[in-house]
Amino acid sequence: MKLIDVTKAFQSDEQCLAYLEASRWPDCVRCTTCGAKEVSKITRVSKTKNVRTQLYQCLEKTCKRQFSATEGTIFHKSHLLLSKWYMAIALLVDAKKSMSALQLSRHLDCNYRTAWYLAHRIREAMVDANAPKLTGVFEMDETYIGGKQRGHKQNGRTKT
Repeated sequence: MKLIDVTKAFQSDEQCLAYLEASRWPDCVRCTTCGAKEVSKITRVSKTKNVRTQLYQCLEKTCKRQFSATEGTIFHKSHLLLSKWYMAIALLVDAKKSMSALQLSRHLDCNYRTAWYLAHRIREAMVDANAPKLTGVFEMDETYIGGKQRGHKQNGRTKT
């Protein structure tokens, strides 16, 4: 997905939350603790923009737990808008040689520490510990191996 598509598709926090819910629970919303299908949606009015407006409550008699769509994801316990999270993901994934937290903070118009936190959690989520390691012969593009060669002339003198 291109950066322009991300900005169009995820302009508001509600759009981001709807996408997250649809991708996390394609059939129906399930409790994150017990897995029950019987849940009720709670919509709350928020005076600040940093509080999630949609919660779910499990209707199972033994559970009765409240949860949100962000629970158990990289967005959990984050007060940052989901639209900024999605923009950060798009920027980090699209960058050829990654992106520094300082540059990310400039792009997202946020604090450096916030940008570092975002980048750290996104990179951690992209690691797949169960992925098979490369073996045998393989080809790579744009590879630079080595450093300065010894014994070549530098400034008219040779190094020994």
